[in-house]
Amino acid sequence: MADVDMYTDPKVYSTIRTPSLWGLIMPRFIDRTGQRFGKLVALERNGTNRLKKVLWRCQCDCGNKLDVAAGSLVTGNTTSCGCVVPNFKHGGWNKSSYNTWRALMRRCYNPKDKDFKRYGAVGVTVCPEWHEYKNFALHMGEPKGNETLDRIDPNDSYSVENCRWASPTIQARNIRVRATSKSGYTGVHLRKGKWYAEITSQKKKYYSHACNTVEEAAAARKELEQRYW
Repeated sequence: MADVDMYTDPKVYSTIRTPSLWGLIMPRFIDRTGQRFGKLVALERNGTNRLKKVLWRCQCDCGNKLDVAAGSLVTGNTTSCGCVVPNFKHGGWNKSSYNTWRALMRRCYNPKDKDFKRYGAVGVTVCPEWHEYKNFALHMGEPKGNETLDRIDPNDSYSVENCRWASPTIQARNIRVRATSKSGYTGVHLRKGKWYAEITSQKKKYYSHACNTVEEAAAARKELEQRYW
């Protein structure tokens, strides 16, 4: 007899092993029945969409019912049946700045957001003025090309003084020091009792000479940046 564990009770959510799925671990199902997402309340699971995403039958406060992908609910991308579109009143409909604003507010203030642990949980906030989209749009305007929002000081919060639209290249160079860093500087490492600076440019790594102090290595890192960036 095949090694198959079957659960017939729909309230039990466990990994089900079948002969055709040996070793496959199915993701844990999260029951969102009764949870509220903006104006929507999840009523029941209702199958999957063509991308195999779990759908939830939801009821809007206006009375309409609709199916919404679980990911759209938890990220805040869908919060009503369409009876209310808050970005219309701000003039942000279909604008990159509005989507950026929504994302930064979520990661700073919504513990359920996938990026909250790297932002809100470590003290990154949004200046009070920018809690209203119209003020954010007034200060920042719209990005050009592939620009996205960048904090000039990656250790500080979101404000007009500390933000700019920047290319992916600039953003990749402007990163926070890792929590595991022994030096407290980006691109500065300790090897065999000596400090070294390193930098990557066009997929090639460049290194400084051996330094006796971390401050000397940090200065060497700046020299590498000026030379290769």
